[in-house]
Amino acid sequence: MRHTAMVVLVGLVAAAGCDLFNNALEVQSTSTIPAAGLEVPGNAGLLVNGAIGDFECAAGAYAVMSGLITDELIDATQTADRYPYELRTMLSSDRRYAVNDCVALGVYTPLQTARFSAANVLSLLNGWTVAQVPARDSLIATASAYEGYSLVLLGEGFCTMVVSGLDANRQIVYGGEISRDSVFKLAVVAFSDAIAGGNADIVNMARVGRARAYLDLGQPALARADAQLVPAAYLKVVSASGINSRRNNRVWQENSATSDNTSLDAVYRAMADPRVPFADKVKNSVTGIHLYRQLKDTSAGTSIRLASGDEARLINAEAYIRMGTFGAADSIINSFRARGGQGAITSPDSATASDSLFDQRRRELFLEGQHLFDLVRFGKTPGPAAGTPYAGGGVYGSQLCLPLPDVEKQNNPNFP
Repeated sequence: MRHTAMVVLVGLVAAAGCDLFNNALEVQSTSTIPAAGLEVPGNAGLLVNGAIGDFECAAGAYAVMSGLITDELIDATQTADRYPYELRTMLSSDRRYAVNDCVALGVYTPLQTARFSAANVLSLLNGWTVAQVPARDSLIATASAYEGYSLVLLGEGFCTMVVSGLDANRQIVYGGEISRDSVFKLAVVAFSDAIAGGNADIVNMARVGRARAYLDLGQPALARADAQLVPAAYLKVVSASGINSRRNNRVWQENSATSDNTSLDAVYRAMADPRVPFADKVKNSVTGIHLYRQLKDTSAGTSIRLASGDEARLINAEAYIRMGTFGAADSIINSFRARGGQGAITSPDSATASDSLFDQRRRELFLEGQHLFDLVRFGKTPGPAAGTPYAGGGVYGSQLCLPLPDVEKQNNPNFP
């Protein structure tokens, strides 16, 4: 099994290990394992679990952030540094998305931390033997799958990216600025490593992830080859818990019976679809936004779907459309339309089929962090339209990706 271990940079200059990330940005992750004395074979499972915890917190923040940028959520707070998400006018100097932790809806630092956590333990596992870590191959597959998903979200959420790594001596090799496609290709490598050595659960997780990355790369045949192997009943979730704020379901944190931070867009309220459940809170926010709460994530401990047989079927439908096989796509689309009480359709052309699939994806995958790159991949424009005045000041823009943040550029020697 081959794996090139990647390590988060964000302009870091400390020694390799989990302290690498924390020293530079002074971000302390409660699931991060200090390097000194604990990066030993006996702690391999603990290190992998820490990486999973880092990813789960980051993924929850990404689901909310992407919901605000798109037309899923409406910001209802008085917190001005949240507004660029809602307005789609993000700047590289904005600090919330760049350096905040996942509880405070940061995404760059949390996702890079998650990527680092997985990559760091992979570097260690690749240096240990099966005699030292009997479950070594399984742990490598698990960490690879979560690294792959960290890369997918970084590629889908950001306009460009930096991916730095470790050399054979575990010293930092600083990365330069790369395109989204380059990030998706790295995700494919990570998922391939997971498929090569994982159990059934991890293999299916990685198949869905790799199929997603292949679609993002515009390679539908390869996407379908993976997706069609995923059992219909398969489900992998981002777990959550009420034990502390870091483990909370982030969507619930921002939109629930107890949170007035966001409301739901009219597009979703008009769907009358059981997959998009909501309730009127019968009041306005302090900024005058009428509040509606989603009923999909109903508690701090509600899990968020990450990968599933249902997503694999939707990927199959998209692959069929891109390959010109509309009848097969319609069969899948109509099975999802039935879930929402919608009648069957027959697509005469690619545009019609694509529109129908886009609509089913935004219903089925509501508030799961998928809609942002769906807008990009399907060539759609969210509402309100660019130029529309925003109640909190300014006008809506058209930006559908986060710029590489200044914190990366300022600390990476590859940037002048």
